[in-house]
Amino acid sequence: MKKAFLFACLLLAAASFSYAQPPRISIDVILGNRPPAPNEVNLMQVEERKHPNITRAMHDIEKSMRALHDAPDDFGGHKGQAEADLRAAYISLRKALYFRLYQDTH
Repeated sequence: MKKAFLFACLLLAAASFSYAQPPRISIDVILGNRPPAPNEVNLMQVEERKHPNITRAMHDIEKSMRALHDAPDDFGGHKGQAEADLRAAYISLRKALYFRLYQDTH
């Protein structure tokens, strides 16, 4: 009886490990609507190290957004459109980079 109970407990423990949730991050973090939690920061850093070209492109866009924002004129409204386009490109790169961390949430 004791062995059967122990065996059943081991089976349940093994089953719970097979259904462990994959690492994930919130879409709100990807979109920049909230800062990442510490566990999300770690996951993001791993992905960034795996994909340095995308990470570099994101940093380049961030620099471009700052430079454009600091430009003294509105350039006939084109500055605003360029800022929106850069923001959209930045979000697209974040979605691409962190896709695997987000895809398993749905």
